[in-house]
Amino acid sequence: SLPGVLWYVHHEVVIACPRKFGITRIRRLKVTMKNTCDLWKSKKQRFGTFYAFDSGGCGNVFCDKTYNKYGPVVGCQHIPFNTGVFAAYCLPPLCRYAHWYSFPGDCPESPIGKKTADCNRRHPGGFCNNVTGGHDCTYKTEDAGEVKFSELYDFKGCGSGQLEYNNQTDHGNGVGFWDGIYDSDKCMNRLLAVQAKFEEKYPDTTGLFEEPWCDNYKSDPSDYMVNSGSGFHHEFH
Repeated sequence: SLPGVLWYVHHEVVIACPRKFGITRIRRLKVTMKNTCDLWKSKKQRFGTFYAFDSGGCGNVFCDKTYNKYGPVVGCQHIPFNTGVFAAYCLPPLCRYAHWYSFPGDCPESPIGKKTADCNRRHPGGFCNNVTGGHDCTYKTEDAGEVKFSELYDFKGCGSGQLEYNNQTDHGNGVGFWDGIYDSDKCMNRLLAVQAKFEEKYPDTTGLFEEPWCDNYKSDPSDYMVNSGSGFHHEFH
């Protein structure tokens, strides 16, 4: 979801110069999904377990077990998982908590460049053009536009002495867009700025901001208050 994207960008991407992975934009996708009947019969959930994919490969030891049993199901988790400093982005009832989704592709156990034809055949991903909910057809993604960071604020580059966000001071240098990582009002203003830019560029697709409720909670993180985050320490009571 958009709050989930902004959470990740704020904590992981704009704190470095050059940005992590050279990210320059927020890309929006229209997703059609239907997870398998096996998942519903077993869990009574629309969504499966969320797994992180690095370079197209799932690094969790339970990936194979899950996908062999239920098929390449779309997963989700809530970020952040509770109230407090990590819930700055999108506090209910104004909007939903941030979500991350996982979409397993062919040979999900291997990263891009190491996926073999045999593995792709034995472990097909869920992408297809006409979603059926079968064990090889759980989702379809379509491009629905993008917003570049340069369309939201002016950043002259690393060599200019500017810094988008300093996680030790909670401020940027020459850039103020990301100031206040735990300020719920500023976080909401950032989210609204991105939404407004999408609406400006793609006026006929405003309904795409809605996403289904994540009904899977077992893969929600439990250590963000201690081990994760941008590195900026926020005292709260």
